[in-house]
Amino acid sequence: MAESPENRLSKNVVIAFDGSEHAKYAVKFYAERLHMPGDHVFLVYSVEVSDVIQQGKVQSAPFSMDPDLFKELVQKEVKRIQDDLIEFAKYLRSMKLEGTVKSTHAQKPGEGILSIAKDVHASLIITGCRGQSKLRRTFLGSVSDYVMHHSPVPVLVCRKEN
Repeated sequence: MAESPENRLSKNVVIAFDGSEHAKYAVKFYAERLHMPGDHVFLVYSVEVSDVIQQGKVQSAPFSMDPDLFKELVQKEVKRIQDDLIEFAKYLRSMKLEGTVKSTHAQKPGEGILSIAKDVHASLIITGCRGQSKLRRTFLGSVSDYVMHHSPVPVLVCRKEN
């Protein structure tokens, strides 16, 4: 016997989100085809730890640079992430989804996504797919591949239609 929407338990859904068109497509796909009343969405923005240094165009390790310069770079990065999270929350509301926007820092974005999924007891993870070639994925890696192969819960990879 099929479970009616009134009787089913709500679920926590993690959607990997970086603001890209591929990530927006994944949210739209979920909102239009999978969302059920009572579900709670966690948009997860996973920032690579090395991004703070790379965006500041600093090539040396953090422990060998001027502490004031490093502090300034970190403050700028925190402000940028906070601004992004505000925009991501607006996007979530525009899709009429109940949820939370979270950021995390990790060596690999996939690790951060899985860590949040574990913390919130997610029953599903959704990620977009940039459509990289097999060669590019092999050398650079893919967040969706990483999540798919390391997740203890089901993963849905949404590929944006061309």
